[in-house]
Amino acid sequence: MECPSISMALLPILVLALAASSSNVYSSVASVVAPTTERGPPELIIVNQVGRDGDKASFAVQIHDLSLAGFANRTNHWHAFRGYEHIIPNATVLPFSNSYHDLIGGLENLPSLPLGRDPMLDAIHAVSGHDPAAAADEALKRGLATLKVAKFEAVRLNPIRDVVFDGWESGDAHLTPEHLGYIEHFDTICFELTRAKRTGVWDGPFTDLLRSRANIHSFEDARAVVGVAVHRTFDQLLRAHARSA
Repeated sequence: MECPSISMALLPILVLALAASSSNVYSSVASVVAPTTERGPPELIIVNQVGRDGDKASFAVQIHDLSLAGFANRTNHWHAFRGYEHIIPNATVLPFSNSYHDLIGGLENLPSLPLGRDPMLDAIHAVSGHDPAAAADEALKRGLATLKVAKFEAVRLNPIRDVVFDGWESGDAHLTPEHLGYIEHFDTICFELTRAKRTGVWDGPFTDLLRSRANIHSFEDARAVVGVAVHRTFDQLLRAHARSA
């Protein structure tokens, strides 16, 4: 089965995936922000989450790569991650980025996050009650990391979706080191998938890296891992690898 890539034709499928909810966590996609242009689909979709006792939060998600640009608390006050202030006008700019390094101290700490219904509700509570006049606390950052994994990585990556789904009721599911490779190299996996579809051969410039760092040995392995593919150029990948070096 082919993994879909993000396009206007598949935007309704993406909206439904992001709006998918489980018991006691209500989720919806409220709107698409910015009009469609000749260059492609609109920039953002807004994902609403409702938790316990009036908790609610909204999340601004970039459509082209399902990255989290910012959030609104229960008073609908918007906060933009550092570097995304141009995408969410008039938002309070957070003193940290949306990277796992800033949110939880590094990708290697993600397995410490429990995933499931109760952790999601706790995360929504932390975001819902955030005071823009107060310093960001660790509960907020940890909640944002939890939401990134359970809501957005789970759409991008099938193995993470399965972990969240299987552990939803217990609330005690955890990522494994293998999952971390998928998250870290998601853009690279998508690049090689696109290249292999075009050339018919799995022999791109990053296939050795994917074999050693993400345990992906073939086109079939990559296709099984990716839920929704994004488009990355070779130059974009080189810049990303340089930043992480």
